[in-house]
Amino acid sequence: MQIYSPQMFEHIIDSLHRGIILVDRELRIQYCNNKSLSIIGVAAQSPSDHPAGTIRPGDIVILADNMFNGDDGRLGDGGLANLNIDERSVSDGDVLLCAGVYKNPNVDPVVKILKEHHLSSSVALEATYFGFRIRSSINNETGEAVITVNGADYVMRYYHNCCNVVVLDGANGSIRFAQALGYTGRRESAGELLRGGYFRSKRKTPQHVNVAGRPLASVYNCPDMLRHIRSVLDGATQRINDRLYEVDQIPLIGQISPVRDDEGEITGALIDITNIEDTESSVEHGRTILQELEDTRQRISYEADFPPGAFAGISGHSPQITEVKYLAYKASQNKFTVCITGESGTGKTILAREIHNLGNRNAPFIEVNVNAISPTLIESELFGYVKGAFTGASKEGKTGFFEAANGGTIFLDEIGELSPEIQIKLLQVLQSKTIYRVGSATPIKVDVRMIVATNQDLKEAVRAETFRKDLYYRINVFPIEIPPLRERKGDLYLLVNSLLARICESYGLEPKQFSGEAIQALISYSWPGNIRELENVIERAVTLCDSNLIHPEHLRLETPSQPHAMKELLQQEEMRILEATLLKYNGDKNKAMEELEMSRADFYRKLSKYGIDSASRK
Repeated sequence: MQIYSPQMFEHIIDSLHRGIILVDRELRIQYCNNKSLSIIGVAAQSPSDHPAGTIRPGDIVILADNMFNGDDGRLGDGGLANLNIDERSVSDGDVLLCAGVYKNPNVDPVVKILKEHHLSSSVALEATYFGFRIRSSINNETGEAVITVNGADYVMRYYHNCCNVVVLDGANGSIRFAQALGYTGRRESAGELLRGGYFRSKRKTPQHVNVAGRPLASVYNCPDMLRHIRSVLDGATQRINDRLYEVDQIPLIGQISPVRDDEGEITGALIDITNIEDTESSVEHGRTILQELEDTRQRISYEADFPPGAFAGISGHSPQITEVKYLAYKASQNKFTVCITGESGTGKTILAREIHNLGNRNAPFIEVNVNAISPTLIESELFGYVKGAFTGASKEGKTGFFEAANGGTIFLDEIGELSPEIQIKLLQVLQSKTIYRVGSATPIKVDVRMIVATNQDLKEAVRAETFRKDLYYRINVFPIEIPPLRERKGDLYLLVNSLLARICESYGLEPKQFSGEAIQALISYSWPGNIRELENVIERAVTLCDSNLIHPEHLRLETPSQPHAMKELLQQEEMRILEATLLKYNGDKNKAMEELEMSRADFYRKLSKYGIDSASRK
């Protein structure tokens, strides 16, 4: 007894969560399941039911465009003029949020334009427009363009860029059009609609679309995929595995296999496609795909803004590090004082050098780690000294770091460790652009761009009166905070591979790779030591691994036990307070005891109990 029929088999294929397409040798579609069409929006669910039509004069049009003239159908070619918006006010790449009345020159629109399209924070326009409560927003971190009308959300998720559109009937306020996935292929982009284009009817339930017999190119606008299919049909390529394709800016993972008849002749090709979001959940399967995906993001997002080679030393394209790079690029175009904050090991020094190189690569860059210089020598090292300035001074005198950096950049790392006396002198330099060598009353003009960095909370230091408030506001003109590695896990894959390649090359070793289990272990770890710790872990793994494949056994990832009992938690906090107080007073026990109001015997007993060596903090 036959337990299946061709109809049942088709139903099974149609219910899969993967797109299945069968084409003949002429690249005409013979079969296409629902998933393959819904992935690219041909059979997409719409957020609203509406009939077909065009935008009519008097309709209210609301836009949320994350990158002007990106995937909005060249909105700037006459489309915005129909909303009474001056197209000269918007530049390519800008964030555009607006609401206007179609083809009514007497009604003003509401508009928000933002140049900083790389910023990860959400950007929103809120207004009550002709009685409608409207909110149009872009969030590059989540990749969503959202339009809200009277509490109803219309969401478009995007990969590179998109322009969400909602059209309200000017007569009764009903929804005449709501954007849906696959709008580029349907020719329903904002620019096309605002120039009089036709939109199709939509329903909230998925629509069945029959594409059998149509050329694949008319449904899937992807030249790379078509080229690879032809290669498989011609027998030049045996099979295509896990390739990244983009169909109307929708990222897909595709596999292409030949279909043969009983004699072994190739009669067609089977295409298996998967949404990139489904693939990202599997680290092992998606390693190569994610790398290619990030390369694509970099090419599209950065080339227009950054010169070639910019930020080569900073791997990653997560929204968090993208914002850091964008702010750094902006900072490099002027001479404002930049304050870089972030935990130890996040790459503050690397970012400072990138800012300098982008702005004035050929000028001097002087790096000063304040912690590495004795407090008694810091003034003479920074500002130099004349002969005979103090006992032991060189007979010729000495040029200080500020003079050495003249015309370029001085980078002061760990600025929070400066003594109050040096803080005053640094403030004077920032205000007057003048220094005095130790032992001299002769002013020396310096043209120096200052970049400072710290892993401390300078606001807290100001409140504690260990850092001058006036200096804080002087150096905090252009703050950039580098997020810790645990907050940008999306960058780990790129960081791991770039560090691995560099370390192998520096040791003169053959290229190595991480196993899927090792990658998973690296991604799951919290990285309290940030990139510096990651580099150390990889360096040790490379040293231990004799083969070309690194396994979890080669990794040394700290797993500190977490205290759970109240007694343990209190002891941990007590130790932290003792260490922080000693650090605050540079290891001076008397000052620490005085602030903590502890007896001498109790203070030293606690130091011994927790194994705190205050001398190492002097």
